[in-house]
Amino acid sequence: MTLKTKPIKKNQALEVQLKLAFSVFWGLLFGLSLWLMSLLSLTVLMKWTVFVCFFIPLSLAFLYFYKKIITPFYSLTSLVEAIRLEDYSLRIKDNYHSGVLHALSQEIAELSDDLQQRKQAYDQHTLLIYHLIEQLETPIVIFNNQLQLSHANAAFSKYIEQPWQAKRLTNSESLGLVFKNGWQFTEKEQSERWQIKHSQFVEHEKTYHLVILSNVEELLRVNQQKSWQQIIRVLSHEIRNSLTPIKSLAQTLVSQELADTKSKQALQVIVDRSISLQEFVNRYGDITKNITINKSWFNTADFIKTVTVLFPQSNFSLDNKVESIWGDVVLLKQVLINLIKNGVEANGQNSESCIAITISSQHSRNEKSVVIEVTDNGQGIVNRENLFVPFYTTKKQGQGIGLSLSKNIIEQHGGRLTLVNNVDKQGATAKIYLSQKGDVQIS
Repeated sequence: MTLKTKPIKKNQALEVQLKLAFSVFWGLLFGLSLWLMSLLSLTVLMKWTVFVCFFIPLSLAFLYFYKKIITPFYSLTSLVEAIRLEDYSLRIKDNYHSGVLHALSQEIAELSDDLQQRKQAYDQHTLLIYHLIEQLETPIVIFNNQLQLSHANAAFSKYIEQPWQAKRLTNSESLGLVFKNGWQFTEKEQSERWQIKHSQFVEHEKTYHLVILSNVEELLRVNQQKSWQQIIRVLSHEIRNSLTPIKSLAQTLVSQELADTKSKQALQVIVDRSISLQEFVNRYGDITKNITINKSWFNTADFIKTVTVLFPQSNFSLDNKVESIWGDVVLLKQVLINLIKNGVEANGQNSESCIAITISSQHSRNEKSVVIEVTDNGQGIVNRENLFVPFYTTKKQGQGIGLSLSKNIIEQHGGRLTLVNNVDKQGATAKIYLSQKGDVQIS
């Protein structure tokens, strides 16, 4: 057994109901008037007089009360629409001092004031958040729902090397970022150096993407440097405390007249090794020390010449495409010497070996830099993971200091040092990336 339900009729509009009520009332009154006038046997002139003097004023009175009732609702509708559009400046004239329309007008006015205060508080919080983003040193960028640049901070301007305002409403892909199942870099090299953190938020009923770029290399380098500094501090302290009395006692015994020559020689060995070990500790302390960088423009050709002259037994292949470099020439010489020395030692006794030095410029989306490459044709790198770990070395006479010190110098220049095996031939290539001041000067 099924129950049949009557279709629910939609309620007619208030305006229609008022007009319908007037029409029914007017029709009944008009019919009743005609019936009465027929009973009274009035002339046509008198009938028109009754119609003009009675029904026309009645119709005008209805129109007046109709507008009086409907107009406040139109005003309230406009006010509610303005509130929906977050325009709280609109107010309506309340012609009633009591009653339901007066109460409704007051409630909507109070609602408008309350929402306006909330919007002001929200805008202040939003402004505070944007101000906080501006102060952070991590690149932060905000994209709208069309993946266009909406806002960013000064760190992101430094990341793209131009004011972010010049890139407003630029598509994210042209900035090296793409949204595919999460945010990703368009260049693989950037994904190796940076990590992306992202989230979404809604503002003014629109969805925005908040993207934060974290320099992975910098974080790892800082943590690694802090760890090694702590280890070095402890080791240096313990070694110095032990070496000082040993060296002092050995020197005292050597200065005395001893008949036993062998004992005297043994003591001298102790003194010499103590001095060497102390010098080693002092040198190693420079690996993670903050270095004063004095940058200036220096001639690249002279720079290469003063370094290669220190290796008269080696063959060099030079390819210099840059006229001058912005950096600390003294410290960069030390780095290049270390890299060439590693290449010479990797080549061994091979008389046909050659060290190739290439200096070129590189203009990417985010930076202008000079690349210094030192390539050997030796046996290559055995263990890449431990290349820049202090004390680690594969050489019999090595101390594991050169590469660590070089990496520290380059990073304090704001650059990068990499060392990889050659793909198409023997040997390895060390690359120095140095960010430059202004345009790179090409020779």
